[in-house]
Amino acid sequence: MTRSNLYITLSNGEKLICVADSSSTPEQGYIVENLIIPLLSFSNAEHELALLNEHCTMNDQRINADYRYEIDLPKQTVAFYDELYFFKTGVFRKGENLTRRYIAYLEKIQNQTVKDMFKGYSNQALIQKANSLPDFKWDDEGTELRQRSLLSNGAFIYTIRGNSLIILKDN
Repeated sequence: MTRSNLYITLSNGEKLICVADSSSTPEQGYIVENLIIPLLSFSNAEHELALLNEHCTMNDQRINADYRYEIDLPKQTVAFYDELYFFKTGVFRKGENLTRRYIAYLEKIQNQTVKDMFKGYSNQALIQKANSLPDFKWDDEGTELRQRSLLSNGAFIYTIRGNSLIILKDN
């Protein structure tokens, strides 16, 4: 089993450190599908903390951790690195940036049928299409928007206000 130290900024700005209790390479899927994707969808620090308590050992770091995840929930970004521990100094440092592996796994699990349906749509056009549909009848559009947001790693962020989707950031 691979271990990862997680450095997280909750949606309310609170910073915390914890250790993922289960296999934590992106390719194994568990941490991405059961922890990271749900965390990115909450926008509620209480829900985020409850999920972290379920899947992690809180306020702890492991010297035998292979990886480091830096998860910034307000910015909707995830970075993935080798975790290095220096016994002489007792300091943890991030090693090689491995975020490409995290992004590759997200691309692998993306629903190809839905992706093909909206291939020619910009983010703005897809938001407009979803907003033109009857209240909350945009399952496929919502799926595609969520995947685009995840794959953008913070470059595209949207939210729901009332019955409408609104773009917060689109770089």
